[in-house]
Formats: sequence, structure tokens, C-alpha cells
Amino acid sequence: MRLSASFSIDPRENWVIRHNREAREVLEAYSADRPIRVPLLTGEWFGQHGFYADESKLDYRQYYTDPETMLAVQLEAARRRRELPISDIVLAEAPERWPVSVDLWPVVAPGWVGCRIMYRSEAVIAHEGLHLSKADADAMAMPDPATGGLLSTTRRFGDGLRQRCDGMTYLGRPVGPIQHGVGTGGFFSLALDLRGEEIMADMYDDPEFAGRFLRKVAGWTLGLACTWQHITGGSTPVSSSGPEPMYVSDHGIDMLSANTYEEFIVPIIKECNARLGTAVPTALHHCGHGAHLFPVIKRHFGLTSIHALTWPYVDIAKVRRDLGEEVRIQALIADSIIQLGPTEQIRESVKEVMKARGHGGFALILGDMLPGTPLEHRLALYEAVKEFGGY
Repeated sequence: MRLSASFSIDPRENWVIRHNREAREVLEAYSADRPIRVPLLTGEWFGQHGFYADESKLDYRQYYTDPETMLAVQLEAARRRRELPISDIVLAEAPERWPVSVDLWPVVAPGWVGCRIMYRSEAVIAHEGLHLSKADADAMAMPDPATGGLLSTTRRFGDGLRQRCDGMTYLGRPVGPIQHGVGTGGFFSLALDLRGEEIMADMYDDPEFAGRFLRKVAGWTLGLACTWQHITGGSTPVSSSGPEPMYVSDHGIDMLSANTYEEFIVPIIKECNARLGTAVPTALHHCGHGAHLFPVIKRHFGLTSIHALTWPYVDIAKVRRDLGEEVRIQALIADSIIQLGPTEQIRESVKEVMKARGHGGFALILGDMLPGTPLEHRLALYEAVKEFGGY
């Protein structure tokens, strides 16, 4: 896959100059906590390349099996984001560096513990849960946190990316650092991958087993994080200068009641961070339906920011009332609304979100967009944010 030698738009064109002037003003004001308009932020997550995969007709099976393709797609997607006037990102300007990552998300942890991985040509990598019995869950031994299961593939990709990127530049800027991409969706999500939805019945029918198993899984995730935290070169884990904390974010928790979350999940997060000697981070990523848990999380851990609240699945106005003005919120409109449109529906959706935002720090996130999302709809989203997002 050949890399582009330049941006496909001219930074000297009037429309690019106007866009960049406004984007810089909006982003600087938002960062200084003196917003002039709600910004529409473009994520730079390494797995956020669906729009580019759609344009380039990417075969995802190649992306997930060939490090060279993975590197090229991430770089080309990062370039392409800087050519589309669909968010508050400075166009036709390369960043200081082009970071890249081994991108086997979201199957790294499930693949580590033995879930079957599914490679698909037109969609991202996926996995099947194990649905272990209680006896098998108790007997399961912790896989090697450096090479167990899919981690051997992760290390091979990391070595390949490091060798390819050594001294490499792209559009005049250095490529790197190379991130290993190892992590989990949270220990409860991993427990769901292993035990299935039965773990929620266990919390009522056999709470002793449920607590024991969740602590076992949480211990695995700590071992994974500590092993991979500071892999800076080659393929050998190196000692950490300081442990990463256990985060509150967990993709499976929205299926729990507030009482169950407080009984089973809160103590484990506290125990793990006490063992590490770390403070629980006060930022929460949550793209699910778990807003009923936010007051519990704030009470136990404090919250300063919430990322990726998806409207209309989450009542943003209620979240603001529950948490107060001091919590910064970054929200996004469901991808399906932007994909399906029509443009007037997109405009009305943005209008409703802006009414619901309340007072306090607030931003919208562009999201990755589903395959087949028309550029016209993405432009309509940005224009509506500019129309209704003023302060």
C-alpha cells in the first residue's frame, strides 16, 4: 500500500484558511475554559479509521494480519482526517509526530484468555465468548501476560512496526512512537467474555463465587497492564517506573444495577488501586447505557470528565443534573443518525443535544462514522454544530 506524498488540499486556498482560523479559535477557547462555541472534536484514536476504510475499500482481513497494511492505514486515515472540513480540526497541517499503534482492539484481552477470534473482510475484528462453567472458571490458570494467546501476534506486530518506523517520516514529520495497543475493556467486560451473562446471575445465586471470579479476572488485567506498560523497544517487557492505575471505565457495567455495581465492582477497583499504590482516575469513558451508575461512581471515586456519552441513548440533560456543572462532558450523536439522515434530522438532533447540554464544559465528538455514511451528512453535522452550538 503506497503512502501519500502530500495532502490533497491546498492550505493556501481561502476556504481552508477560513476553516482553520475558526477551528483554532474554537479549540483555544475550549481549552482555556472560555468557550465561544461547542467544538466538534475529531478523535485521533488509532482504531478510528472506518471512514477511510470505506473510501479505500479496505479488506480488514489484511489490516489485521499484515503490519505493513496496518501502519499505512493508520497514517493515511490520520492524513485524510486533516483534509475533510467536517469538524474542528486544523486542515492540511501535519502534527509534530504521527503516533501509530498495534491495533487489535477490541479482542486483545479476549484473545489473550482463549476466545475464538473472527477475521472479517468488511468489518473490524471480533470474538466469541467462552461461556465457562463455574468449575472451569475457578480452575482456569492465568495465561502468560507477555505471550499468551493473541499477545504473541501483538508482539510480532509491534516488532514489525518498530522496524518499519525506525527513522521513518510521513509528510515531513517523524512517525512514532509505536504503542503496543494492549489493554482491556475493563475487568467486568472480560468476565463477561469468559463466563458470559451467567456472571450476573451468579451475583445473586452464588455471590461468593462471583466475587472470587471477578477478583481473579481483575488480577489478570493488572498483570497484563503491568507487563506491557513500558515496552519501549524490541519484544521484551521492561520494568515499570510506576504502575498504571485501574480505571473506572468498563464496557460491560451498563447491564448492572447501581446496587450490584456498588457491591461487586466498586470494592475491587478500590482494592486494586490500593495494591498498586495509585489513585483512581477521575475521567470516565462510557459509550454505553450506564448513566444510572454515574452518581455511584462520582460518590466513590469522584468524576471530573465523562467521554463518549451517546445521544439519544443517554439522557445528557439528566447526566448534567445528576453530576453538576463541574464535570466536563464530551458527547456524540449516534452514528446511525448521521449515517441514515436525512440532513434535516441531523440538524434537529444537534439542536436537541445543544438544548440538553446545560451549563459546564461540553464538547461533541465526531465519532468514526459507520460505513456508507455520506459526506453530505458529515458536513450537515458540522454546520449544525456551528449553527446551534454558540454560547
